Amino acid sequence: MSRSTPVSFNIASIKAQGSLISVGLNADGSVQVPADYQQAGWYQQGRAPGEQGSAVILGHVDSYKGMGVFFYLKKVKPGDMIDVTRADGKTAHFKVTDVRMYLKSQFPDQLVFGARGGATLQVVTCGGQFDQATKSYESNVVVFSSLDSVT
Repeated sequence: MSRSTPVSFNIASIKAQGSLISVGLNADGSVQVPADYQQAGWYQQGRAPGEQGSAVILGHVDSYKGMGVFFYLKKVKPGDMIDVTRADGKTAHFKVTDVRMYLKSQFPDQLVFGARGGATLQVVTCGGQFDQATKSYESNVVVFSSLDSVT
């Protein structure tokens, strides 16, 4: 598929859906996440969902205000589908291949953001233990998926 901005997503197995905003990099070089804990963001400096290469969508697991957009992401299973609707009117359907958790100190940047062959989509949120001192989770949940079909 050619490049087209993703506008919304749906992960039916966990009843997660919503619009997508574009995110980039922070001043320190880290990847931005949406300020709103109920909003998901597409990493616009990478590939668009459906394009050859790795597309990445990020969002919060929760906040002190409640459940985030990806609160149930860790419950996604291989074989589940992730649908991404794009500005060109096409929907890219991705089949989940794996769900993993990584300590933030050991986050596999290249595996998540780098090309892995074909058109892939990774969805990322926080997970694992919450560190009260840093007010941050110690790990990230990553859902890996590959393009299955387009409508």
